[in-house]
Formats: sequence, structure tokens, C-alpha cells
Amino acid sequence: MSSGLADPEFVRLGEALQARDGRQARVRRAAATMACAVPALRDRLPVLAELPTLAVSFSPTALGDRMEAKYGGHRRGVPCRLAVSVLALPGRGEEYLRGRSRQAVRTNGNRAIEAGVTCRRMGRVEADVRITAVLRARGEDGLIDSVREDLHTGLVHAWLARDAEDATEVVALTSVDGVFARLDLMLAAPGREAGPSRYLLSAHLVTELAERGVRHLGVDTALFLEPGLRHFQRLLGFAPMTLELGRGPQPDDGCPAPRTSPASGPVPTVSAEAPAARQPEQLPAPVA
Repeated sequence: MSSGLADPEFVRLGEALQARDGRQARVRRAAATMACAVPALRDRLPVLAELPTLAVSFSPTALGDRMEAKYGGHRRGVPCRLAVSVLALPGRGEEYLRGRSRQAVRTNGNRAIEAGVTCRRMGRVEADVRITAVLRARGEDGLIDSVREDLHTGLVHAWLARDAEDATEVVALTSVDGVFARLDLMLAAPGREAGPSRYLLSAHLVTELAERGVRHLGVDTALFLEPGLRHFQRLLGFAPMTLELGRGPQPDDGCPAPRTSPASGPVPTVSAEAPAARQPEQLPAPVA
């Protein structure tokens, strides 16, 4: 499929599935079998057969178990491994932003940098404070316990985009198993959802993952994406793929353990409001 997430038949299939979810009970069948029970989808299923297939081997570890649980089940009766949004990462992180297809990412990333936004990894304590604050501000308190559990296990990496006054712009969580990574969460602080910071954080974490040897970054099935999120993922370079899941040993990638926040350090700022005036920090050069 040349147009990936923007393919009209793929979009119509997702809309049909979302509409069906409100009318029918959950159907736990493979997608091909599901077509027999839902005639409205039968003529649209060929678009799924045309999707590229990606073989993924998860390690025999707790992280591999977690990955398999994320993609081995079903969501609204649809296999989670079907039509997953996947970004193919380059061999070198600096190559990600090259080319006309990344113009929107470069433009928005530069806008964020000019506004004083910076990105970095977070330790567990800081991530707990900042992500919890964002979830509560968004009214998504139900996700707090699962996020804290993920952080406690150490199986996820936390990422932050903050403005020049240290207020949280965007937070993200990723997990990495060998050459495959998953974007478990990406949330913007209230009022900043349409800002350019999410482009800058996306480019930052993609570059970091590529440098450590990750070759594919997956999210969830793209069949239930809202139009705005589908457009955002397409600009980043994501495309729908069907995952073939397997288990096997993974080589040691030599990635250092996530850094932890110093126990004696200051409590991180988590409000969307800017704190008192402070000395401006040195900003990185604009994205090429």
C-alpha cells in the first residue's frame, strides 16, 4: 500500500469498525472470520491482505512477555497485531529528519526549539510526578496506576518535552525489546495538544532509539485512530503493518540503564503554568 495510513479504503475500514463497535457485542475472531459475521466489512478486507508483514521476535524475558501481551490479544474483537502503526527507523538517528517527507516534522521541531522547548529522558521519580500531573489535568486518572506500575518495573523509558520555564509540554513512554520498540504513551499537557512540541519529542526519541540499534517503532492498531492522530502519525512516517509474533533470544544492545533523578535534587515543575522568572538556558541548534 503506497499511501499507508492515508489509504481511503483503510480509513473507511477503520471508520466501519469504530461504528460497529457501538452497535454490536465484541467479536473475538480473526479478522477474516469476522468478515463473515459483519457483511459491511467483507468487501473492505482485501486492504488488510495488502498490508506489509513484519516478523517480530520478542525475548524470553518479562519485557518480551509484556510486548507479547500488548500485541497478542484483541481490541474490540480485532487482533492487536493487525494493521499496527509502525515506523521504520534509519541506521543512524541523524538520517530520520532528512528528505521532503519529514518537512513538517522539521518545521514544527524548529518552531518548538525557537520557543525554548527542550527534550530529554526522565528518571522514574520525575516521570511519576510529571506524567501523573498531566493525566490528572487531562481527567485521565484511570491511567495513573498502570503508568506507575510500568515505571516501577523499569521496563519503560520516560521522555519529556519542557518549555523554557520547565513546564511540561509533552510526556512519553517507550519500551524496547531488541530491535523492536513500542510507543506506549504520548500525552501533551492540557492546552498544548496542537503545539509543535510533540513533533520535537517524537524526533528526539526516534533519533535516540535509532542510535541504540532499534529498527522499528510500533504503536497500536491503526484501525481505531482518530483523524487527527492518524494524520500526525503519517507525517512522522508511520505506516500500517501486520506483525508476525515470535519468541527468541535477543542480543545485548549495550544500552545503559535509565538514569534516576538525584534524591537531593529539586522537585520537578509539573504545572502547565510558567514558574517565576529564571535565567534562560542554552538552547540547542535548530533541527536541520
